[in-house]
Amino acid sequence: MSTKSEILRKCWAVVSLILILSLLLGLAACNKATTLPPAPTTEVQATKPVATAGNQSTTTKPFEGVTITTLQETVPDLNYWRDQLPDFEAKTGIKVIVEEVTYAGMHEKLVPQLSLPAGQGAYDVIEVDKQWVGEFVCADWLTPIGDYVARDNFDTSVYIPALWEMIGSVYGTTYMLPYYQYSMGLVYRTDIFNDPVLQKEYERLYNVPLKVPESVDEYAQVAKFLTRDTNGDGEVDQYGTAMQLARFPSYGEYSHLLFGLDGWYYDSNWNAAVNDEKGMHAIDVLLDLAKNATTPAATGYNFDEQVALFSQGNAAMIITYSPMPPVLDNPANSQVAGKLGLAVTPGGHGMQGGWGWAIPKSAPNPEAAWEFLKWVESFDVAKKRGLAGGGITRTDVFDDAEVMAKYPWQAAIKEWIATGKPFPIFCGSQQLIDILSLNVSQALAGEKDPHQAMDDAAVEMNKIVKGDPLLNK
Repeated sequence: MSTKSEILRKCWAVVSLILILSLLLGLAACNKATTLPPAPTTEVQATKPVATAGNQSTTTKPFEGVTITTLQETVPDLNYWRDQLPDFEAKTGIKVIVEEVTYAGMHEKLVPQLSLPAGQGAYDVIEVDKQWVGEFVCADWLTPIGDYVARDNFDTSVYIPALWEMIGSVYGTTYMLPYYQYSMGLVYRTDIFNDPVLQKEYERLYNVPLKVPESVDEYAQVAKFLTRDTNGDGEVDQYGTAMQLARFPSYGEYSHLLFGLDGWYYDSNWNAAVNDEKGMHAIDVLLDLAKNATTPAATGYNFDEQVALFSQGNAAMIITYSPMPPVLDNPANSQVAGKLGLAVTPGGHGMQGGWGWAIPKSAPNPEAAWEFLKWVESFDVAKKRGLAGGGITRTDVFDDAEVMAKYPWQAAIKEWIATGKPFPIFCGSQQLIDILSLNVSQALAGEKDPHQAMDDAAVEMNKIVKGDPLLNK
């Protein structure tokens, strides 16, 4: 009995010693866990953090030490989310480097980086303009993000369908999240349209009331009527419409008219349609407007000159981009502030425009890039961007009471987007702009008969869709 007791006593002593040592080791480990290791000095590949008891410390940042780089166009929308970056960086540990470039140099700067092998590019996040979508998808430069969306239950149903189908999902595969839009619509001078003298004169001439034009032909008639000498010096000083008819933007002015006639660039079988009856009528109206309803200098006008003409009070109407109403209505830089109305482009369809967030396949840190996309497209961040005057893409931000109270005209912008006609997506879609711009500008300059110009454009447009892999899926 005494031997057995002695054995038990020694066993309990050993067990007790083991327990004490285990406790001490456990305490030491706990003390060590409260001190974070220093951030790595080199960039690391981010992985999805795993939620375990060991990483629930409130000081832990899931991507501590990771740096991502994004290439962005220098536009106001950039500042609307960049101002919120400190909060994102504090929560995630991700450092975001923003490289800015003007639009003219953006495509040229992107392509060499997108062409690099996986993980070897300079940019983790990019923005993709509508006309680059087909090119980038065909070149296999963009990471499909559908798996990220599903994994993190990111709700893409909040996006306006017209935008989602252009800068979100491409033929059923999700490549982007819609960033901002520059859909187009009509801005007009309420003081001019409400002028009783002009109203009486217009009704006498045309037997109909003067009103904001709802069709392409009405637009041309009203624009020509409102082009006049207002001070009696023999020179026209008020134009019916402000236009940008330099070579590149001329395709857009043509497109407004084509869409307003319920036409499009191609028919349902991807045959060029710019030389059908609607396409020919559109080019005829464009030349009529250029000759009789806008300044002769417009053939050299790009966006800046067009906006200046209108904001200085020298035009009654302008078809412009969705970010422009708050600029035109700002008395600090516009002489027509407080005198503006908004309407859908005459004919009911304007040109759709927009940019999408994307993660290149060459991105060094795709997980961290997705973390950024989730944040920048979250409701809270998107709402703050909207309140700052940014180009809204989410329906819940458009419908937010605070946003609508600050910018009542956003209701009209939402309609511009919903009724806008999209840009076609195929591998050579960027070339479409070059073809149309060249032929429209040649027609405007008198270098080609306008109908011949549209026939020539159609020939080239058919070439760029022939055998296109995106269209043959």
